[in-house]
Amino acid sequence: MAVEFDDHNMLNTLIQHHRSLHKIPEIGDQLFETREYIMNIMGGMSCEFTTVVNTGICAFFNKGKESTIAYRSDMDGLTIPETNTHGFVSEHPGKMHGCGHDAHMSMLLGFAEYVNHTDPLPYNILLIFQPAEETTGGARPIAESGIFEKYHVIRTFGLHLWPNIPKGQVSTKGGPLMPKSSEVNIEIKGKSTHAATSQKGIDALYVATQYISDVYTMQQTETPADERTLLKICRLNSGSARNVIAGKASLLGTMRAFKLKTFDFMEARLHEIANEYETQYGCQIRVDCSDGYLPVINDMELYQSIKPYLEKLSYYKELPEAVMISEDFSYYGTKAPAVFALLGTGTKIPLHSNNFDFDEEILLSGYEYYKMLAHIN
Repeated sequence: MAVEFDDHNMLNTLIQHHRSLHKIPEIGDQLFETREYIMNIMGGMSCEFTTVVNTGICAFFNKGKESTIAYRSDMDGLTIPETNTHGFVSEHPGKMHGCGHDAHMSMLLGFAEYVNHTDPLPYNILLIFQPAEETTGGARPIAESGIFEKYHVIRTFGLHLWPNIPKGQVSTKGGPLMPKSSEVNIEIKGKSTHAATSQKGIDALYVATQYISDVYTMQQTETPADERTLLKICRLNSGSARNVIAGKASLLGTMRAFKLKTFDFMEARLHEIANEYETQYGCQIRVDCSDGYLPVINDMELYQSIKPYLEKLSYYKELPEAVMISEDFSYYGTKAPAVFALLGTGTKIPLHSNNFDFDEEILLSGYEYYKMLAHIN
């Protein structure tokens, strides 16, 4: 016998979840209040719980099927003091949900209620509440935990708020969506001396400026013209006085590419150019690139299979091109075909801003999107 869920009050429920979670932002995998809130909502539901990454939650709804669809929400906040003045600002000083993770959890909690009260569904449902997206990358250990194999996950979906598309619009595309990203840290050691005797020193600041110029030229001329890549040095620290040659320079930047081969090439060239400079200038250069996250590549076959259903949604529009932000959702795509989508806030307030905010009506678009996906065979 079919059981249908009456969700005409769902928007109010989603707003309540969002405001409650917005008040209690936590960092990394230390999400104890957040976990408690989720478990208070879901504890009485007919699902099997698994703890992941310290405070994360996987909730499995057995609908009597052989295969499972997974949905993921990140949970963690940011170390940003909030400047909003609405009635549900952060109660944790110096911390804020400035990237929409509170909204992501709210939509998944609303969807959990729908799944709990709806039968039949064509697949079992696995809901993943993931810590540490902003810090150490919680997706990878969850993907490697065996939980996808345990529940026979065949598809994975995720959603992220996006300021630069219209309010309530869901957008995505097949293929590359987000690049692999790495933090670039470069330390240059020269030799300090008075500017009047600069010939006796090794000018680390000069070397740094030349290095930046050369690696920018490399990124622009040596990478494939038909691939989007990014290499930017965004911070340079050097020098101690106006008349003293700098003995050290520190460069901080970011590097991104959609293809691992291209990313590896760029990283190798950073080291090669550094080695050439050590010989040319007599300095010492240490180049360190973080592991970063894999690129988010939406499975083309899965995307094409859901596209006819997406196009029936009044609030869907295909994304014209990939975006340059990175996301650890990529690791779920190594375990099962995955599609990641964006939900527009329409505000143009950037993610990670201390005044990040949005019209809460958009939460209903995300909830309806998740519902639609759950009924596709």
